[in-house]
Parts: sequence; C-alpha cells; structure tokens
Amino acid sequence: MYIAPLSSISAIELAQKQAPANQSEGAGASFKDMLSGLIKNVNEADRVAKNDIIKIASGNADDLHTIMINAQKAEIATMMAVQVRNKILDAYNEIMRITL
Repeated sequence: MYIAPLSSISAIELAQKQAPANQSEGAGASFKDMLSGLIKNVNEADRVAKNDIIKIASGNADDLHTIMINAQKAEIATMMAVQVRNKILDAYNEIMRITL
C-alpha cells in the first residue's frame, strides 16, 4: 500500500495564507487580531462540542469518534487560551516591576 507524503508547508506560508487581506505586504498580524482570533477559535470549538453533546443526549449521534475529537479540540483550545492569558499576565507583571 502506497502512502503519499504530505507536502511541505512551512508555518510561515500557512500564516501568510491565513493573514487578513487588509494587512500590508510583509506585516504580521497585530496582537489584538491574534488575541481575537484565539478567542474566536475557543468559542467556535466550544460551540461545536456543546452541539455534539446535545446530539449524544438526543440520540442523533452516529460517529462517536468525531464527537470525541471535537471535545478534545475544545479542551485543548481552552487550555491554550488559559496559558496565553497566563503568559500575558506574567509579561505585564514583569513590565510593572521595571524601575526607571
């Protein structure tokens, strides 16, 4: 059985494809845009997981493996958001400790 290799897409190319169209060439996403994207990602993953739970409770779920994957995605997205928040607070506290 032949398994085709994945094409090599670098993280930079992927980020450039996902960058908003209103940004100038070569400019990275702003901090605000990155945070709002993170929050949207967490909310969307949570919404999908909650809809899957409703499907399970009502007996309309056929593919339990997809539901479990969606639940794990929501959990990982939430944990990542918490860790980003923690790092932001650590950076803020470190900046506040700087004496001029």
